[in-house]
Amino acid sequence: MKTINQYIQLGVEEGAELYQPECTVPANGFYCRPTLFTNVAQSSRIAQEEIFGPVLTIQTFRTVDEVIQKANNSPYGLAAGVWTDKGSRLFNLTAKLNAGVVWGNTYNRFDPSSPFGGFKESGYGREGGLHGLSAYLK
Repeated sequence: MKTINQYIQLGVEEGAELYQPECTVPANGFYCRPTLFTNVAQSSRIAQEEIFGPVLTIQTFRTVDEVIQKANNSPYGLAAGVWTDKGSRLFNLTAKLNAGVVWGNTYNRFDPSSPFGGFKESGYGREGGLHGLSAYLK
């Protein structure tokens, strides 16, 4: 919780615009209101690092090449999601994103027969599917 709050404060200090809805969170436990940041610079730490909390940084882009460059310009690559009405665009983007898993028109849905794991500095190897079993077949 302390780390998430530090990232929220950092986002404000870096000049991003903060939005948190008016909602009540329980007094006991570790709860954080959902947080959105807009006008986030690519160089901002809240765009470059994994926060692991209910914090979303929003960036704009003009071209598909620009969004691929922005998405891949991070030392991490745990997961990505692409929303589009064109199947060809979906397959083009997902093939170029450096992420352990890329969801198309959904997010955080898993098929146990599919491998999962991070990319770059996110995670170690693969879990699930045939890729996850290969480590046990030596």
